[in-house]
Amino acid sequence: MSFQQRRRVLIYALMGLIAAALSCLIGHAAGNFEREGFERLMLAFGETEKTLEIGAFSHSWNPSAFAGVRIAGAFILASLGSLIGYRLHAVARVLAWLQAFVVCLVSEWALFNFFHISSYPLTYVAALTLGYGGGYVLSLFDRQDRRREAQYYEIMLRNQELRDMRLQMVKQDEVERRILAADLHDQVLNDLKQLRHKFDAYVKEPEPQAKEEIDVLLADAMKEIREVMDSLCPSALEHLGLTAAIEDCARRGGERGGFKTRVRGRVDDDDLAKLSLVEQSLLYRLIQESITNIVKHASATLVRIVIEKENQSLVICVIDNGKGIEPAKLSLDSRGLRYMRQRADLIGATIAWRTGEDGKGTIVEIRFDLSGRSDVESAHG
Repeated sequence: MSFQQRRRVLIYALMGLIAAALSCLIGHAAGNFEREGFERLMLAFGETEKTLEIGAFSHSWNPSAFAGVRIAGAFILASLGSLIGYRLHAVARVLAWLQAFVVCLVSEWALFNFFHISSYPLTYVAALTLGYGGGYVLSLFDRQDRRREAQYYEIMLRNQELRDMRLQMVKQDEVERRILAADLHDQVLNDLKQLRHKFDAYVKEPEPQAKEEIDVLLADAMKEIREVMDSLCPSALEHLGLTAAIEDCARRGGERGGFKTRVRGRVDDDDLAKLSLVEQSLLYRLIQESITNIVKHASATLVRIVIEKENQSLVICVIDNGKGIEPAKLSLDSRGLRYMRQRADLIGATIAWRTGEDGKGTIVEIRFDLSGRSDVESAHG
């Protein structure tokens, strides 16, 4: 038997003893009311006054007689009442108490009718009722304990998920830093090295063709640096807003992937103004990652982005007509998809992937709740 079970049995026993003691005190204080109640009960069961005279009450009725039997009966009924009040719920609890009440009265009649033993109806009913009330109160406390315990474990689990999420975010950020460093090394640094050699050669022997090559290399390096800057902090998002940044991201993705893009916005600027810059940035990152996945894996010819408002939610759908996402990646929740979901969780958004229309392509759906927001709150976000 576990500690919790032993504690519960001990509480049952203690509650039964307390309820039995209180019910006996109530019955003793009632005095003649106990006897009168017993007589009325027997008369209600069909006994006659003559039967009562020759039965247990042929001698003077003494409330202190059979004290041990009285206490034992009260303890049993109090324990039964506490069990009913603790274990059962709602209507079942009330019906069980009524059944126990009826059984108690019938038992008292049977004891008198067959064995001529008088009982203590007021004491026993009080014991049953007090035990029932105590069990009900105990069940309330026990439910509160279970609720607090469930909340504790829920918080522990949530904290563990947050720790895992932060660790995953740190790992992913480290991966992105390495990718950024590799891009700078392979692209920008190489262009700058070539630019330096071309410039040294031009200084020694100025030629128009060398100057043109220097201009091309310089323009390419500036373009690549600008792309790195936009990937870190998109200028369109800061200066033109979320819709324009998404259009620019789709256009650049289409240039890399060789597909057509269409962006359709059905959301008022006032609704988008409710988003903080951090929220807009993370939503932009989710769309940017979705387009990057299309460029890498989808082999699509058309990508549509729909921005609309449903009830109080901002809904952004990235739809492609490519070869679709592999079911294994969805069922196993691949690292890339899990990372995107973690990004969405940071701002309370949800992201889902499903097969496109007619079983072709993929639909990435991002939902963000706009209810309870104001422009003032978003300005401080």
